Amino acid sequence: MEQVITIGELAEMLNTEEVLKQNGVSLDDKVEVKIANRTMTVRSLNNDERAEKLDALARTLFEKRRDAYLELAKGPQ
Repeated sequence: MEQVITIGELAEMLNTEEVLKQNGVSLDDKVEVKIANRTMTVRSLNNDERAEKLDALARTLFEKRRDAYLELAKGPQ
């Protein structure tokens, strides 16, 4: 059985190494957490998947702030 504990405003789920191994997760791995219909899915990300997700996030952020970046690129007037 796993346990959820709180540390300040954060909550952590304590798992045994055996539970992590069953999911293909090792200590210090980067993981993806998804929640749907009150079900939490945790999976390890390989380097390519992690790079893809970071690239997509960066593109989204740059697009959202495109106008501000264009103004900054003009420099002082």
